[in-house]
Amino acid sequence: MEADLTGFNIDAPRWDQRTFLGRVKHFLNITDPRTVFVSEQELDWAKVMVEKSRMGVVPPGTQVEQLLYAKKLYDSAFHPDTGEKMNVIGRMSFQLPGGMIITGFMLQFYRTMPAVIFWQWVNQSFNALVNYTNRNAASPISVSLAASRHGKA
Repeated sequence: MEADLTGFNIDAPRWDQRTFLGRVKHFLNITDPRTVFVSEQELDWAKVMVEKSRMGVVPPGTQVEQLLYAKKLYDSAFHPDTGEKMNVIGRMSFQLPGGMIITGFMLQFYRTMPAVIFWQWVNQSFNALVNYTNRNAASPISVSLAASRHGKA
């Protein structure tokens, strides 16, 4: 039984974004840690499916569930501004497992000052990578401190 995909908009929110619960479901969906373990081939498939759906050219026999899963993978792995595949460690879906691992090491190795400094550095580096990976890529990045202080890019 083939699903009727006429009028299906892959970019339309799956849950009502005007409600708190709808927004929670959306972010739990795209930050699902299981998406970290999806193969590169499956991520590439998801990108192709999302792009085809946006053009209105969906392969025959495609089910709505397949498109929703493809969109979940696409949103979790590809940057919303550039469309490029993001570094796996910098993805929001890696925040939970990555943060748990680093926190475990920070709690385990606290007895010496060099260990504390090292694990704090690892934690800050991880956070910086996540922030860089998920940056607003539509706006240019200024490397000038003076330009950013005076509102010049």
